[in-house]
Amino acid sequence: MTDGVDPRLARRRREVQEASARRRLRWMIGLLALAVIVGLVVAVFQSSWFAVDSITIEGASRSRAAHIVRTAGVEEGVAIVSVRAGAVEEELRRDPWIAEAQVRVVWPRSIEVFVVEYVPIARVKSGATWLVTSTDGAVLARGQRMVEPLVDIEAGDLQPGEAIDDDVVLAALEFVAALPIELKSELSVRNSDEGLEATVGGFPVILGATTDMAQKAITLAVLLEEDIPPGAVINVVSPLRPAVTNPQPEVETSQEVTTETTGSG
Repeated sequence: MTDGVDPRLARRRREVQEASARRRLRWMIGLLALAVIVGLVVAVFQSSWFAVDSITIEGASRSRAAHIVRTAGVEEGVAIVSVRAGAVEEELRRDPWIAEAQVRVVWPRSIEVFVVEYVPIARVKSGATWLVTSTDGAVLARGQRMVEPLVDIEAGDLQPGEAIDDDVVLAALEFVAALPIELKSELSVRNSDEGLEATVGGFPVILGATTDMAQKAITLAVLLEEDIPPGAVINVVSPLRPAVTNPQPEVETSQEVTTETTGSG
């Protein structure tokens, strides 16, 4: 026994200390190896092996999808791991023309972008200018003559990217959207004290209340396939019981001309 300590206890204490030191060394070696592996993985994914070399964009016509994708940092040569699809989709939906967007990261080097754009349906009155809108009232542009149909109803001062919430305007847009394409040339819809009115195919049309607008459009399209005399007024206030008022015949007035003859004496 040395210094009052049992040699067996001293030996056991050394063994415990050595075992603890070995465990700490193994942990340090393991952590170091893990750091090296992570570093190598990061280096590989940041290398040209996993750099974007293909970006395809489908469905973009009027929108600025390509520009938005670039400004979001998605370009050829960037590391594919740095592309955040959700963030790019959010930026794309900020474009007034884009209704829906999907971004797919296709390993190892491709990005696929799919967008669904709004379809312009009509121009709506906004002060001294016009708003180009979609069927559901999304404002796509201001002051541009992209489409023929006019909804001559004041929608307020709105900017592209905002949405019309006026029920009368939305009902008029529903009517326009339901008409066949061949009837949308020179089409206009307006509001009056009696309800909505329209001019379709050169005929005045009484629409009435803002209900059943799609059905009214379908009924009107069927009526216009018939031989309706010019100047007739079409009433589809009740789309199941439409009416056509023929133009009143013009009354011809005759004027008697009295001729005085003067005889010479």
